[in-house]
Amino acid sequence: MDIKRCSGLILHPTSLPSKYGIGDFGNSCFNFLDLLYDSKTTLWQVLPLGITDEVEYSPYSSKSSILGNPYLISLDEFEKEIKNKKLLIDLQSLQQDEVNFKNVYEIKNQIFMDLSKNLDLTDNAIKNFLNKKLIKEHIIFKTLSDVFKVNWTEWEQEYLTYSLDLYNHVIKNFPNEFKFNVFTQYQFDLQWKKVKAYANSKNIKILGDIPIYVNHNSADVWLNKNLFDLDKNFKMSFVSGAVPDAFTTEGQIWGTALYNWDNHYEENYSYWIDKLNILLESYDFLRIDHFVGFFQYWAIPNGESALNGHWRNGPWKSFFEIVAQKVPFERLLAEDLGVELEITDQILKQYNIPGMLLLEQRIPNEDGSEEIDPDFWDENYAAYTGTHDSPTIKQWLENANDIQLKYFKKYSENLKTKFDEDVWNFISLIWSTPSKLAITTAQDLLELGADSRFNVPGTVDGNWKWRLKSLDLLEIPLTNISKLNILYGRANN
Repeated sequence: MDIKRCSGLILHPTSLPSKYGIGDFGNSCFNFLDLLYDSKTTLWQVLPLGITDEVEYSPYSSKSSILGNPYLISLDEFEKEIKNKKLLIDLQSLQQDEVNFKNVYEIKNQIFMDLSKNLDLTDNAIKNFLNKKLIKEHIIFKTLSDVFKVNWTEWEQEYLTYSLDLYNHVIKNFPNEFKFNVFTQYQFDLQWKKVKAYANSKNIKILGDIPIYVNHNSADVWLNKNLFDLDKNFKMSFVSGAVPDAFTTEGQIWGTALYNWDNHYEENYSYWIDKLNILLESYDFLRIDHFVGFFQYWAIPNGESALNGHWRNGPWKSFFEIVAQKVPFERLLAEDLGVELEITDQILKQYNIPGMLLLEQRIPNEDGSEEIDPDFWDENYAAYTGTHDSPTIKQWLENANDIQLKYFKKYSENLKTKFDEDVWNFISLIWSTPSKLAITTAQDLLELGADSRFNVPGTVDGNWKWRLKSLDLLEIPLTNISKLNILYGRANN
């Protein structure tokens, strides 16, 4: 990874303060970047910024791997154009400390539908935006999905395959829905580019995120049916998931579509090359979630328990050799937590892709596992206190057993500076490691407990909704981070 020794913070944009019910690309976003700059922090890590589903509202469950989440669009610049001011009042009356996704989405949909009616599709900026092949095709899927409101396998035959004729048919027959999606995707792209440009002007890099798998009900599968493991009716016989691990004892059922890797190989992995490159236009670096899925993956019979799954081999032998020729691997980060394979480590070293080390998982437990002291972690890693999926540090400390606490105290003895709070000594341990990246979460900076955990894997309700009430809460914690950045040679200069 082409980056010097530095530090980063995980905070998804939905968690930022705003007056409209959900964090967005408005003023708070830029003020947050100012705080990162003042604290000498180099990386802002976000979760996937795509359209979420409307069941779990998970950033990792989307109808498109490349389109943006319209609900992140700031309304600040549209306030004068919004005719129904009651909708703005309704948004402002929502909770400030968490996202009520259902209400936010419903209200913003009404606002965007009204704003988009005046969209001029002949405007050169809009025409240029739609000239991007993947953007155009994914917008058509999203429009049809909005119109029919059922899985694409239930659509009429004439809508099952993308073509230029279908594109023109959609514009003619579903103009309001089409304009809605063009308007929201164009505005998302415009606003996010401004955010990224401002971050880069402050020497702050943005680390994006992409799940390895995509939803069955997505533009990706609709456009590339032959690249996925589907039956003759385009349904899934097997779905993705995970074996039992430190997060879930029963394993996990993700329910997303598995790939037909033989067909990907026949097409020289063009789907992956195109997808990675278009996403790398939006981020400085990109984290690939469940990276080990390229080596082996857990296939679960559709409708059955995760425990009934079986291992299948991934495409790594040809995948990395071919894709590396057209994708800048020096801008990738691998989420390789969970299943540990020797060949994964070999590939990461060969292509200089950092893996991840999570301190919560690397402190010896009473299960007899042997772990390396953080003082001796490898340089080519991203060292984390925790992630969006793991317990907060405070929660971990409250639930740790005597063996874990003993090792934590032992590791902390050699810190250059000690804090009164164990949460901060935990963060300091990560900052002190040889690993080139040291990353923590906003919740951990604030020493928050289980109630503020962003996601509990294997659960459906109550995730992704945590928000900051005010950026002022981060000022003192980021002062500590600034000191740690200087102390451990991670300062953004």
